Amino acid sequence: MGVEQVDASNACIPPTHPLTFQALPLPTASRGETIFLDGEGGRLNDNDDKHAPLIMYAWGKLIVVREIELNNIQTTTTACASSSHVGPSGAPSTSGFVYRGHSAPVTAAKFSPAGTYVASGDSKGKLRIWAWDHEEHLPKIELQILAGPIKDISWDFEGKRIVVIGDGCQSPENAKVVQWDTGVKCGDLSAHARKKGSSCAFRPCRPMRIATGGAEDATVLFHKGPPFQRVVGDGIVSEKCHERGAIHSLRYNKDGSVLASAGTDGSVCFYDGKDMKLIKKVEKVHKSSIFSCAWNRNGTHVLTCGADGFARLVDATSGEIVHEWDVALAQLGDENGRTKVPMGAMLLGCAFIKGDVPIAVGFNGQIVLLSVPSSIGLSSSAEVIDKSLVITGHQAPISAMTFGAPGANIIYTADTDGVIVEWDGLTGTPKGRVKNIGEEDLDLTGKVHAGATITSLAFSTESSKLYSAGWDDFIRISQGHNCVDKIKMEAQPNAMTCGTSLVVVMTVDGLVLVKDEAVSELIRLPYTATAVCISKDDSMLYVSGDDCNIYIYTVSSSDSANPLSESHVIKGGHLKAVQSIALSHDGTKLAAADSRDVCVYSTTDYSTIISKGRWCFHTQRIACLTWSPDDSVLASGGNDDDIFLWNIQKKMRRIHYRFAHRGGITGLRFVGGNATDGSSDMMLVSAGNDGCLNFWDVKEDVNKKFK
Repeated sequence: MGVEQVDASNACIPPTHPLTFQALPLPTASRGETIFLDGEGGRLNDNDDKHAPLIMYAWGKLIVVREIELNNIQTTTTACASSSHVGPSGAPSTSGFVYRGHSAPVTAAKFSPAGTYVASGDSKGKLRIWAWDHEEHLPKIELQILAGPIKDISWDFEGKRIVVIGDGCQSPENAKVVQWDTGVKCGDLSAHARKKGSSCAFRPCRPMRIATGGAEDATVLFHKGPPFQRVVGDGIVSEKCHERGAIHSLRYNKDGSVLASAGTDGSVCFYDGKDMKLIKKVEKVHKSSIFSCAWNRNGTHVLTCGADGFARLVDATSGEIVHEWDVALAQLGDENGRTKVPMGAMLLGCAFIKGDVPIAVGFNGQIVLLSVPSSIGLSSSAEVIDKSLVITGHQAPISAMTFGAPGANIIYTADTDGVIVEWDGLTGTPKGRVKNIGEEDLDLTGKVHAGATITSLAFSTESSKLYSAGWDDFIRISQGHNCVDKIKMEAQPNAMTCGTSLVVVMTVDGLVLVKDEAVSELIRLPYTATAVCISKDDSMLYVSGDDCNIYIYTVSSSDSANPLSESHVIKGGHLKAVQSIALSHDGTKLAAADSRDVCVYSTTDYSTIISKGRWCFHTQRIACLTWSPDDSVLASGGNDDDIFLWNIQKKMRRIHYRFAHRGGITGLRFVGGNATDGSSDMMLVSAGNDGCLNFWDVKEDVNKKFK
């Protein structure tokens, strides 16, 4: 184990960027694996009303800290307005935070007791400790602490020591306890069978104790210290209280008097926090595996969740189940009950936020806030939710984005799992997932395109229908939250564009025109199309090819045999294949971008307004272009994670937002006319491969740079 050189670059969106709101992704889930959730934000975040309740979890290589607005749970305020809460460094809140410092999938993260630092671990066994209350979230230390994935992390009550557990692989240790700032070991923890551990807990008071749970031996090992060593042999310590399988979760209550364990056998065991003697075993709390448990703030009740789709609240004193929630039924929205557990509703994680508000997360990643009857007597904060609420979103990288009808305040996004989500364009809150009609979503995963990547979205203002193209070789047509029809494609669709009523689908073999549910034959091209866009009146079609040229076609509505006639070809404008094109709102300018250059052409005579070599600051493929409502500003986003703003009148100037999305930008639009009141002309919305939907207020930067 050694201290490694720490890289602080690109760990978060720079605080100088005008980010006003983030719509965050849902937790990553693997079937049969616990989803870690940390709802204890520490003293900094939980002791006043300036900070919203926090829940922390992993999304791939990222750590997401989401704010849950309990006070406005029924009516959400505008995303662009100033928030009543503050962020980690005291700046106005953006509804959450995404940390990007890990190079491998994150497997666990935990706030320190003070709430000022976070310890996080990944699948390569690296432990990283970084500042939460610093605006740039600088790292303190990074350690190669285990040979395999880290499964759980726990701080001591002083915030000076950290215990981690996971897969030891060929190493003799699968759990270690170290000093938080130096990485020096504080004792030797015993290994579990096959060097596989699943959970750990640090007693939050003296005398200090550490409990570790095995992933395969159904054993809880106890250690005292510091320096820490295993407690064995006196007949009091109870190590084998579970019948089989893994100990998925170990948690101490707030005063350290009781330790709870839950595992594969569906039982919950309570131990004395000091001498590790078994107090009580509650059997058959769940019919299947319990993947997580959590204490409420007062230490009177334990929340459990299992693969049976239920969350249950257990009285720690009597061992009775005082309440249960059928979370699967809450997501189905069916009052008639269910016959089996949908795969997406198998619960893998649970926690309390603000001490007494229970939440649960299933395999589909959707976060469910659970309502608590007042008769249980947890606290007043637990009773702010009258009915269980589901927070939805994306579990996979966002691959496409489009807006709804003008003035409707609706944004649609789609991801690489085939899921489509509808968002409120003003508040940034998810309104729901699109579902198949006639093909019941029995597994509750919400995959409209059968798990295939959705490459493009287009909205027809005339028919008020949403078109989605996926790698399942279907174009699916949706209205509201329901997918009502589908069209089989001869070739794989890669992009779409829509004018007023005409939808043009770009496939690997050519173009297909869709109008009023009528589908044309495949129009084969002498080149491979790379991007496509159409004029508002459906009369002109612009197609870029792999030969670096841009082809302009006149669309004929009367000639069904040959609806496209080539009118012009822009040659020599690019040295590499054009990857994205965008027509200005007034139709007079055409923007085109490759992997380096952004060029602009006049649609009157197709002369060059901005030539190659002028706007050439992207370093990777430029995936999207968009014009501001008044066509004064052009925005470009690329796979280099960067967003640039350009102005034709100020050709030598540019606005650069670095590290906008980890993995690249896949969608970019100005809000403009999408708002009901026509406001937010300089509010930019971006979507990316990090699963986030970001709102940027660029008005001040545009006025400063281009006016």
